Amino acid sequence: MLVLFASVRIVQMSPDLGRFSLIGLSVPYSLGWAGGFFVLCGAVVALLTLGLRTGIEAIDGKTAGFVELLTETETELKKVSWPSKEELRSSTAVVLACMVVLGVFLFAVDQAVAWLMMNLRVLPEG
Repeated sequence: MLVLFASVRIVQMSPDLGRFSLIGLSVPYSLGWAGGFFVLCGAVVALLTLGLRTGIEAIDGKTAGFVELLTETETELKKVSWPSKEELRSSTAVVLACMVVLGVFLFAVDQAVAWLMMNLRVLPEG
């Protein structure tokens, strides 16, 4: 349907390029271009749908591998022991507390090193 609408839009947007005769009918060139586009897109869709042997096997092989990876991942995730809400809260609190302690420690070490460097006159005071 999308290709059909795109073909109609090609006819509507194309300037008048003249006409040609087809089976006794006067057909605009833009309609010929739109028909060609429609047939080309139909051929591509048929090629991809039917899986004709034109090098698409390589794409299909990679896709099959990716689908297998996703399936195995889902299987492994079903085996995971997920924490309860209380375990999650307590673990998060521990991680946040450790981050705060580490941040304070790094700030203190940074200030001490900066003070030492200024007293050794390696860094300018300021």
